[in-house]
Amino acid sequence: MELILAILRPKQTSANHDFRLKHYDILLLDHKLAAGERGKPMKYLPALTRKNFESEPRDEILAHVYQITGAEHGGIKGERAICIARNRKERSSFNESRFSLYCVPVNSRDKLNRIVDKSVSSPGFYSLEYVVEALNGNSWSFPFSMRALVTQLEAWLKEKHLIQGSLEALFRSRADFRVHLSVNNPAFLPSFIDSGGGSIATQEQMRLRANEALAKMLAIEKCELVVVNSLFADTSLSLKSSKVGLPSSEAFYVPLSSSFHSTEKSLDVKYPIEELYPLHKLAMEGNVSGMRECIGRGMPVAELDTSGWAPIHWAAWYGHIEAVRTLLEKGCSPNIVNDTRATPLHIAARKGFPDIVRLLLQHADIDCIACDKSGKTALDFCEQEQDRNHKKCLDHIKASISRPSQISVHVLDGTVKKLNLVSGSNTTVDQLNHQMLREFNMAENPYVDIFTIWICSKSLELQLKSEHKPMEQLHDWKRKIVKMLTDGQPSEETPELRWRRNAKLSLSKEREVHHPDAIRLLFHEAYYNYISALYPCKDQDVLFLAAVLMYKYQGEYDAPTTKAYFSNSKNLQRLVPGPMLKAKNSTNWQNRISVEYRNFCALEDRPDSRSEVLMVQFLNCCRNLTVYGSAFFSGSLLGKSSHGVHCHIGVNDVGIHIINSQTKIMLHSYKYSEIHWEKPDATHLEITVVRPENKNSPRTSLKIRSKQSGLIHQLMAKLFSIYGIPNPQS
Repeated sequence: MELILAILRPKQTSANHDFRLKHYDILLLDHKLAAGERGKPMKYLPALTRKNFESEPRDEILAHVYQITGAEHGGIKGERAICIARNRKERSSFNESRFSLYCVPVNSRDKLNRIVDKSVSSPGFYSLEYVVEALNGNSWSFPFSMRALVTQLEAWLKEKHLIQGSLEALFRSRADFRVHLSVNNPAFLPSFIDSGGGSIATQEQMRLRANEALAKMLAIEKCELVVVNSLFADTSLSLKSSKVGLPSSEAFYVPLSSSFHSTEKSLDVKYPIEELYPLHKLAMEGNVSGMRECIGRGMPVAELDTSGWAPIHWAAWYGHIEAVRTLLEKGCSPNIVNDTRATPLHIAARKGFPDIVRLLLQHADIDCIACDKSGKTALDFCEQEQDRNHKKCLDHIKASISRPSQISVHVLDGTVKKLNLVSGSNTTVDQLNHQMLREFNMAENPYVDIFTIWICSKSLELQLKSEHKPMEQLHDWKRKIVKMLTDGQPSEETPELRWRRNAKLSLSKEREVHHPDAIRLLFHEAYYNYISALYPCKDQDVLFLAAVLMYKYQGEYDAPTTKAYFSNSKNLQRLVPGPMLKAKNSTNWQNRISVEYRNFCALEDRPDSRSEVLMVQFLNCCRNLTVYGSAFFSGSLLGKSSHGVHCHIGVNDVGIHIINSQTKIMLHSYKYSEIHWEKPDATHLEITVVRPENKNSPRTSLKIRSKQSGLIHQLMAKLFSIYGIPNPQS
């Protein structure tokens, strides 16, 4: 009999999810065509001809799965093989005695080693949904029976989803694997028996047994706290327990669960780690020679195990400094995070390993102010403890923060400038700004007022004042600023410094800029905001800007070259903002842009193809948009909905502009001369609109809710006082 194997890997193992084919991957083999052979490569399910009919085929199947997925080079060790019975209709579709379909569930983290890609059969995991679509669409070549087998598997999976607890049982580790996690209490496990049946063991032997039990418990539980039963502890007390038959000086260790330690998640390991993740096991043990051999065989240094930990996390947890050093040397990032977004520095600081902390801080790319899921830095963990080792860790981290030599400043053209921290952590924005001017050979007057330093992350962008100290802002960003001004997760808000257009710059002053690098940087910022749909505009504006960009990218119009350019869909995304691209189909945009591009090149007074001139053309078009040059904030425009409409709030020297965050449609745009505003509380801004041309009409009011309302209010008041009539409410 031939056994057909459906090796199934879940993407989501929760039984709470409705059945979806996309939640599963299935392993297929790929028949490679020989040289000169025609036709489509054939994909098929693995098969096994059964040889031993005297026992269950599980072991035979699992051994076969291990072999075809790489064997000793990282093969997948399945845990069970379940026969999928056919219904009557399926039985009649092909010979029942010839085929049997078995499901082999594997772990969601099981991956194929790269070495199997070179094998004859080329096994690979494919989305089950994609496989079904390919079967229906004939885009792949399959054996005749494949459709019936996949239909049988799909029906079986649907049934499993209807039975409570069925999926957990399907993908749970086998009992004979879970028994590896058992730990015997050494106080009740005598290993030395005398002729009279009594227990005899020296104090040293029993101490070693107790320590072995402790090590095994720690390897399983990864607990934060261990309680030693003093009755059996190896202390100065000489306790005799002959009446109860217990050896003296025997230690019994009880690891506490997370309920006893509110700041730490339980880190139970649910698998035999030495079998599934050998490098992790070696890192736990500090076995550097074994680690080097393992890495030399191609084992990835940054792979996460089923607990969400990389080898370097375990090495830091157990205090193996040479293991940590080896992993760093082999390319592991010092900032790699585990399932709680803790870095190796978090772990070493929390455990109180100053030598490992110092080693990590010596790495050039270390982020010593990274936050975990709870918003804590490594420094926070050190400050919670008072012992000597944690004090050393604290001193190392503080010294690293206070003695940086350089800082990175990003530019929107994609370059990064390394600037000297001339005053250490007390270096100011003004000092960095002057260094940036020297980097681009720009005169202090007027360019010190054209560009300045911003600090930006995923949900927040702030222009810093000249007296601000960027190192302090970077240090406080995740700890304080993000929480105070956004609803974002601090752990996801990685800050960086950027050199950008000064939000207080007037349009008239910007038009006087002639330095080539200044024009280039202004162009890149305008292009970034345009393509991100932060500059809402009409179709004709988009067509003109796209034509300028095409001329910049392609030069003179040429029909075949233009057609070839648009054959790549990503090129159109470089010309048209996403929301506008979705509003009309791509063919419509391609045709219209091609016509505009051709007409632009045919103009007698068109600019030459020099990049600088075209950038000015692009900028001049953007400058005609009322929202140009805005600093953007996030908030909600309150109305009938209690939650309001999530929006971007742009503030520039013209006024305030409110853009729908999802559709990128301009909801409101008002000049300072048309509005009064006030800030009634910490999170709201009220705008009263009074249009001069119709003073007798009722006043309309808008209400914005934003944690950044204070920043919006301050910037509006500043710009209004410079470029308009002072606001009576400011």
